[in-house]
Amino acid sequence: MHQTTTNTARILVLEPDDNVRPMLKHNLQAWGYQVMMALDAENAIQRTQGGQDCFDLILINQMDQTIDECRAIGQQIRQNSGVDSRAPIIILAERYGADLEGQDIEIGDHEYVSYLEDGQQLKRLLQRLCLVY
Repeated sequence: MHQTTTNTARILVLEPDDNVRPMLKHNLQAWGYQVMMALDAENAIQRTQGGQDCFDLILINQMDQTIDECRAIGQQIRQNSGVDSRAPIIILAERYGADLEGQDIEIGDHEYVSYLEDGQQLKRLLQRLCLVY
């Protein structure tokens, strides 16, 4: 019999970097989240299409794409998966100046860009948007 924990938030993570993926997954799990990893947009869309895998938040590493491209990918995943349209999308910015470091900026309805200063900043943003009980 398969049991699911209904009070544990689940995060879909798009992380193409083989070096970052294990560490990010470990940290998210240590913070109490269930994690579903995807290597790229195609993989994420395939795994979530039709609601076959549910999640509460989408986390995208910007790697080699614009913020707008990442945002469109997140919106497409959210729409195709049948998940709540209010499920937050967080884009981890890859390159930015010192003036943006440490900021989390809302760029749309339930859509954010995080200019990470450290891992604790991501943890605080996740706790604000996607509670773990």
